[in-house]
Amino acid sequence: MKKFTKKASLIAMLSALTTPVLAADLPTVYGKAHLSFGSVSEDDGITKTSSNAVSSHASRIGIKGNVVTDGDTKVVYKLEWQVDMADVSKDTTAVTTTTDAVTGNIATVSAKDHNHIKSRNMYVGLKGGWGEVRIGRDDSPYKLAGKKNVEHLSDTWADFNNIIDKGQDTRNDNSVAYWNKIGPGKLGLAYAAGADDPAKENAGENTSVAYDMKIDNFGFAVATQTIEKSLTNDETGVKVSLGYTIGNTQLGLMSEAVKDDGTLDDKNTYFSVKQKLSDTNSVVVAYGVKDQGLVNDATMMALSFNHKLGKKVSVYGLWADGADNGLNDASKLANNGSVLVAGVIAKF
Repeated sequence: MKKFTKKASLIAMLSALTTPVLAADLPTVYGKAHLSFGSVSEDDGITKTSSNAVSSHASRIGIKGNVVTDGDTKVVYKLEWQVDMADVSKDTTAVTTTTDAVTGNIATVSAKDHNHIKSRNMYVGLKGGWGEVRIGRDDSPYKLAGKKNVEHLSDTWADFNNIIDKGQDTRNDNSVAYWNKIGPGKLGLAYAAGADDPAKENAGENTSVAYDMKIDNFGFAVATQTIEKSLTNDETGVKVSLGYTIGNTQLGLMSEAVKDDGTLDDKNTYFSVKQKLSDTNSVVVAYGVKDQGLVNDATMMALSFNHKLGKKVSVYGLWADGADNGLNDASKLANNGSVLVAGVIAKF
């Protein structure tokens, strides 16, 4: 499998390099500011702690565009960065320490955790009637498959990756991907080389396949992905997503099974309902269960009211509750966590 994927990746790159470039359109600058303010809490069954939090949720800025070439093929590119608009600025110190004013405990934080600018999708590719090839850093087909059916609280405290496996929700470095519209849907194939230092022999490499389709009011997606966790341990995820819109109501269901040779296997289920109340108002209800064979399953439930102030600006109120680490994987609220916040999203 390794030899095949490496040869296929090399062929795709050589094909991209042999296409002559003629003219370029002006690049598009875009972005999104997403911040929230409210109360967050954790409860380990003995002690309950809470705080007021101002949080930036995957706020970003990017540049994208295309370069016209001969025939129907064009070069496409994207460079996108995530910006933390609420926390510490970039710190180049290797390690910093902080002392808790109450307990006196000393915590160390790496420079990586201080960086307020992080890379997101960054790639160059070719696109034509035959499909699209991308090379660089990019979301895997598995990550994207079926999200539009169910994920209406993306990047909030109630992001569905608290339930749907975050380890499989990959944005891959050293990636080569192929996308093409086939029938009523879109096929995605990707190979990520992992650690491409020859001495590391592609440790952590990743293969991903997904098909995402929509017919009238019905949406369907299926995907699988295998990630090399170690020389003796591969983690494989398989997920299916269904979506159906009836009137002003959108129903979504995602089921996922993650098998890991070295740790607990996951069986994850996430269900959501989005009810449109008017042209500007909507309500989202979501519920998820993560079954790892433990005594208590991790669960998350959330309720959100959303109001559009314009085409690119919206505000929302969100309540979410996670039991037994139900808000831990994405939101980092351990044990029994809860959230009550108001947020704003502005796009440009």
